[in-house]
Amino acid sequence: MTRRSLTMAALCTLLLALVAGSGLAPSCSRQVGSDDGAPVDTEIMAFLSEARALHHEANMKEESGDLAGAGAAMDRLVAAQRPHPERKAGQPPPPEVEEVLADAYARLAELRLKNGELERAAVAVKSGLEHVAEATYFRGHLVEVQGLVEEARGAQLADAGKPAEAARAREHAIQLLEEVVKIQEQVIQRSLGKDGG
Repeated sequence: MTRRSLTMAALCTLLLALVAGSGLAPSCSRQVGSDDGAPVDTEIMAFLSEARALHHEANMKEESGDLAGAGAAMDRLVAAQRPHPERKAGQPPPPEVEEVLADAYARLAELRLKNGELERAAVAVKSGLEHVAEATYFRGHLVEVQGLVEEARGAQLADAGKPAEAARAREHAIQLLEEVVKIQEQVIQRSLGKDGG
């Protein structure tokens, strides 16, 4: 499965889980509680739909070789108006929104990395990590992309004739990838605990 199809599957699964799992009416006019007690409502569903559309747009542009256009679609997503800006200070944004933003920043970083923009990719990862503090799939994916950025930085340094710096960057990449393994193992363990397995 490609990264694009995995992203779309994750967004579709999240959208379907919210609708089916929460008992949300097809019109999205009835509010019901999500796992954290916050409503899954029309605004959140609209944001998720907007995210899907922008990911589709990014897919088409990336497939045609327009990495800048694909990145622009992800830039639009991370800058999009977010549901429930009226939430009180200290109250976290809806988790569905945070996960979509974390995933969008990861994709933006990957696109920038493909375009050779290492610093901009690193900034996108950092921005994405601000949306997922706990060990989740999305945090693990962002740290994975961070590791890929460091790997690319190592290659760039090696090409520039800086072997010691290149080795440090590669070592940092390995440490980040090991962190990914730990995060995703926590996610799996937590999931198994919920399922009683």
